[in-house]
Amino acid sequence: MNQSYTKRERDHIESVKSLPCSVCDHPAPSAAHHIRQDQPYLCVALCQDCHQGPHNGWHGRRAIWKVRRMDELDALAITFRRLMYGVDQ
Repeated sequence: MNQSYTKRERDHIESVKSLPCSVCDHPAPSAAHHIRQDQPYLCVALCQDCHQGPHNGWHGRRAIWKVRRMDELDALAITFRRLMYGVDQ
């Protein structure tokens, strides 16, 4: 994690990692996928497969993303909703 982040930014990223995957709902812990590297609040909770998997991952062929008709902003909205209102909302 970027050491230049503030404590609040690091806490936010750790909160994101404590969520299930915003694409497939795989249980936590998740990785914090940064939509923009310089924006610590623009990170999405993703499991390893949805993040970096060669077939399903955002950094791969994005198969699961296509099946679910999702992009990073859809996943970000789910991440925000879960942070604000809880996982089951």
